[in-house]
Amino acid sequence: MNVPFLSYDQLKAEAAQVLLQSSYASRFPVAIELIVERDFKMDVVPIRGLQTAFNIDAFISRDMTTISVDEFVLENRLYRYRFSLAHELGHRVLHHEILGAMEFETIEEWKSQIVQFSEREYGFLEYQANTFANCLLVPEESLDRRFGIAVQRIKAEGLNPAEFPDECLDSIATGLGKQFEVSRDVVLNRLNNKHEDFLTRLR
Repeated sequence: MNVPFLSYDQLKAEAAQVLLQSSYASRFPVAIELIVERDFKMDVVPIRGLQTAFNIDAFISRDMTTISVDEFVLENRLYRYRFSLAHELGHRVLHHEILGAMEFETIEEWKSQIVQFSEREYGFLEYQANTFANCLLVPEESLDRRFGIAVQRIKAEGLNPAEFPDECLDSIATGLGKQFEVSRDVVLNRLNNKHEDFLTRLR
């Protein structure tokens, strides 16, 4: 099964469209649970031992009405839970035709279907869902504004971030991660894609 190519900008636009149409777009951090459950009318179902048994945090049902999530992740790993919801929502938004063509009812059947994809095609699926999730949870306008504030705070402390760009970028990503309720790596991904000239921004 062929997975269509989608550029970073296309994936970012798809995520922005979800927020534009959401009743909860004004909330910060992004209200991903409300978007999933109310905007998309999907159920979030915790499953004990999902990660241990199947090495996955979450998966979406074939009819795209349910996201099953590892119970421990849901209850104890907020950032991972939020990302998992956004990732599975990405599959619904981006890959509904592919999911609809698959035949599975259980996790075992889903895994047996996935292995039929080539490594390259499966990589596309996961990259696209991951990128969608990154862009949905860290919207461009909020990122731009908060990144600028973080840089100014560093300068106000008498530091020159351009002299220590890696250390400053790491510190900014960690701080913004707490604000957006995502991991540091999610913020770094967005910064590296949005601010490829971050060295200039740090001056």
